[in-house]
Amino acid sequence: MKRREFLELSAAAAAAAALPFATRSSADEGDAPRFLFVVEGNGFEPASALCDSAREAMDEIAGAPIARSRWWYNRYRNDAPVELATPDLATSRYMSETFGSAFPLEPLAEEGVADDATVLLGLSSRIVGGGHSGFHGALSSTRTIGGRPGGPTIDALLAALPHVRGETPFDAFRVGVGGGSAIDFGTCAYDRARPAPLILDVASAYEFAYGAFTEGDARLAFERRDRMLRFAATDLAAAERTFSGNARELAKLGTYGASIASLLESQERLRGMDVVAPPAPATDLSPIPRFEALVDLATSTLIDGLAPVAVVGSGTGGAFGLHYSTISATARHDMQHGSGGDPALLDAIRQVNRAQVGAIARAARRLRDAGMLERTVIVWIGDNGEQHHSTASEFPVLLLGGSALGLRRGGRTVIYPGIGSPGHRQVSNLWNTLGYAAGHALDDFGGEEGDLRSAFGPLDELLTR
Repeated sequence: MKRREFLELSAAAAAAAALPFATRSSADEGDAPRFLFVVEGNGFEPASALCDSAREAMDEIAGAPIARSRWWYNRYRNDAPVELATPDLATSRYMSETFGSAFPLEPLAEEGVADDATVLLGLSSRIVGGGHSGFHGALSSTRTIGGRPGGPTIDALLAALPHVRGETPFDAFRVGVGGGSAIDFGTCAYDRARPAPLILDVASAYEFAYGAFTEGDARLAFERRDRMLRFAATDLAAAERTFSGNARELAKLGTYGASIASLLESQERLRGMDVVAPPAPATDLSPIPRFEALVDLATSTLIDGLAPVAVVGSGTGGAFGLHYSTISATARHDMQHGSGGDPALLDAIRQVNRAQVGAIARAARRLRDAGMLERTVIVWIGDNGEQHHSTASEFPVLLLGGSALGLRRGGRTVIYPGIGSPGHRQVSNLWNTLGYAAGHALDDFGGEEGDLRSAFGPLDELLTR
């Protein structure tokens, strides 16, 4: 990791003062909940998650066939959730001539995890604003204004729970595929106005997680980080002893010092662990292989007990111009804009989604093989809603796992009432549900108010109770 990247990560860690290492629990790591959030930029369209049987139900709900529609947030006519057993969830061939040859959810069947999957339709989160990107809003149910998050994202809140965090070295492992920057501060947040970083460089992400357990460059990076942290701690201590400024600035130094101390403790925990590092991923990867490598790496951190929560972003935080060269010569932004009149571009979008679901399905299988899928929840969600220029009126969601945490097993589609219905639910209700799964009520999570606000509470259709 380069010095500038290290300093940016350290500065972001200072924002995590609300996550002090002293609050960790001695909870049994074998029973602790685990979470993997995969966040897609550029719009996650409902049509990418609709199988034959769910489409037939949606036609009835809408009062007419949805036909070539790719999103339909203004056509829901149900006032109560519709729960569907959808055994064809991953194998639909319906409308193939319309939507091309790619079937996004098919990898769920290929990896044998379709019965662990549930698709949610109808949830909104208008507070995030929609547009090209909701930035931190998708995971926080708040509005990002001027690059400043309006509240903590769900990954940070769950990672801060002592019985979730346990004795893991890191609170969360956050990575992503983005533009030219090495770090993205536009997707996750520790708290209001306190963004959390996603590492966008594959080599840096690997070094950060597994440098302590390897040789060569990754190990050198780990030792270099340790030296820099110790130097920074000594330098800060000296600055505090001679500081002559006001109390506010002194408190800021104390915040940095606490964060550095927390990072140093993580270093020591890593030194004390017996972990076999996975092979280092290739670094000269185009966006899809890079995404696949990062999902695989994030999954490894959960399995190896390095972090209780992982986030993988793809084109999030405003980086919506990714160029998926292995799929199309057209950049993703232009792919979305041209897809209305070009079936080949629409098919390319579905191929991107299929590749993403493939990485998620392999992660689910790895977790299942490690005996962890039942206590791990995987969430695939868009960062802005139902389309590229979104209204944030619908956020389709793919869930996997979590049966030991009280979530019902999948192979299902749940269609919630749309905006305007008294039975409508929002993404904040989903985050509330994950809080319950982690043993912590999040009844006041997010910032939705007034007419846009559903009654807070978990989504009962997802719970076994």
